[in-house]
Amino acid sequence: MNNLKLLLIVSIFLLISLSGCLRKGSLMQCACNQAISASDIADKETKWKKLNEKVVELYNEKQFFRASGEAKKAFTFSEKEFGPSDPRTATALNNLAELYRLQGKFNDAEKNYKKVLMVREETLGKEHPDYAISLNNLATLYFTQKKYKEAEPLYKESLGIIQKKVKAGDENLYTPVSNLAELYKAQGKYKEAEPLFKELVTITEKAKGKQDPLYAKSLNDLAAVYYLGGKYKESELLFKQALVLLEKLLGKTNPDLAVVRNNLSEVTKKLAVAKN
Repeated sequence: MNNLKLLLIVSIFLLISLSGCLRKGSLMQCACNQAISASDIADKETKWKKLNEKVVELYNEKQFFRASGEAKKAFTFSEKEFGPSDPRTATALNNLAELYRLQGKFNDAEKNYKKVLMVREETLGKEHPDYAISLNNLATLYFTQKKYKEAEPLYKESLGIIQKKVKAGDENLYTPVSNLAELYKAQGKYKEAEPLFKELVTITEKAKGKQDPLYAKSLNDLAAVYYLGGKYKESELLFKQALVLLEKLLGKTNPDLAVVRNNLSEVTKKLAVAKN
């Protein structure tokens, strides 16, 4: 069972890019300060975007130490120019927290995530998607540290907020559902994880169709949970489906397929033992 591998690592629900509400935030800030000229506001907005874009660029290049330095600059600038409760300031602090998490600076990350959570609760309320993102990010920090009891209620609350905003099967549910499913799997709660992984199959089929690698991943992940829960026949069927689909989409020589073939091999061994 320990040899079983998953196709891909679950993505983290992370607000690392420019927030969609930044333009609204800047206009609200402007309305409160008539003494600031429109050109000054535009200049500050431009500088903020450049600072944040540099953070994102370095993050994507996995240069986390350099990125955290730029994130500090973005946070300091935003806090001074826009105020501590501005959405841009919260985004910069969130990004800094995530970069600390990636560097293993968990205490610093937790402190900043909690501060962002408090700011978003006060300014946006507990039903806002950005508040849900902050809950999810703090939960992911706890998950990274294997603090599963602390992570679970935060993941649940985050998912509940998003569920109220979108219809069942919406692709925006993919990451929060994935994270909670992975948490249950990590704890060996396969019965709780199974319906969530089934939901991911539905979400990816609706969003991407049945001819997409992400759909194949969802089949693989559900098969893995079946395997871990001792449902070997169901697991074998899904691993076969995932393998056939990936061979078609990526080619039979793609190195990523080795993982799925290994998964299928493990299940086949279990079924062979069960017959004897």
